[in-house]
Amino acid sequence: MSRHLFPLPVALAVTLLLPGCVLPVPVAASADQPAPTLLRAPADWGALAHDAAYRVMQRASQQKALTARPLVVVAPVVPTHFSRALHQYLLSSLVELGLTVSQRDDTPLKVTVDVHPVRLAVGMQLVVTASIGDGQRYLFRMTDAYVVDPRDAAAYEASLLPAPPAPPPPPTPTRQFNLTATP
Repeated sequence: MSRHLFPLPVALAVTLLLPGCVLPVPVAASADQPAPTLLRAPADWGALAHDAAYRVMQRASQQKALTARPLVVVAPVVPTHFSRALHQYLLSSLVELGLTVSQRDDTPLKVTVDVHPVRLAVGMQLVVTASIGDGQRYLFRMTDAYVVDPRDAAAYEASLLPAPPAPPPPPTPTRQFNLTATP
């Protein structure tokens, strides 16, 4: 069974505009489960974000609570190369699709994306969950799995990123003396 990230006309346009990027790749899957998509390049990350934004737009057209108020896309908790790029792609896709996206963090409708890398014997798989909530309930939620080439694992897993620089040492304690001069 083939899996498309988004509607066929969009998929054809992406195929024509982005030669060399392969989105759906058959990987071992059961008869009732579609094959996971192989993520190969940042362009694939954009397609993943566009798919999520498209699904949000579809749900928004069915729920007045999603169209009546602006959304804010929450910055990733674990800032890997992938999660930061996915955040930017998702912002762009939501705006391009006509949804109102706020820059203010106090906006009640929050879009969050959780990326969970899972190491397997043959490589890595990402479980990506996108949610919209108002602080009390979820209004939208989707979870998909994606296969990652083991050579690209560092872009997806925070433990493979370079360590942040060490904090500077604490200041040296000092004492202050009052000096008076005598003639």
